[in-house]
Amino acid sequence: MPQDQNPTEPFQDEVQATVVNIKQGGAGHVDAESVSIRQGGAQTIASGSADITQGGAFFVDAEHATVNQSGVAVIVAEEATMNHTSAGLVVASKINAKNSRIALLLGGTVEGRPDVAVDARVAAIIGASAVVTLFVLRRLFRS
Repeated sequence: MPQDQNPTEPFQDEVQATVVNIKQGGAGHVDAESVSIRQGGAQTIASGSADITQGGAFFVDAEHATVNQSGVAVIVAEEATMNHTSAGLVVASKINAKNSRIALLLGGTVEGRPDVAVDARVAAIIGASAVVTLFVLRRLFRS
């Protein structure tokens, strides 16, 4: 496995290296100890440290994820830092979010004031309501 890899083509299907830097390009799957993306994107990232600025990713699995002015569908991390970012789902032990929007947030410590559509408490209420509703409907329509 090469030590460092800077993709020269606009899009790489799969990139594996110790350090990956993507600028104005993209990759399908990136597997590295450290990933840096500037004005580019990746479908999936598996990394110890992921840093995305003015880019995007579908799925980020990292110990430390830093996302600035970007969009990510799913972030799973030990620690996630977000600034001016939109995310669909964030699952992290520690989250620091400034001026960011998150659809569903499941996390331990949250610093900053992210705009969250559904957090863990609301998700639990929705789940409990769905279970009760299904139970009642089953009883009503049981002949």
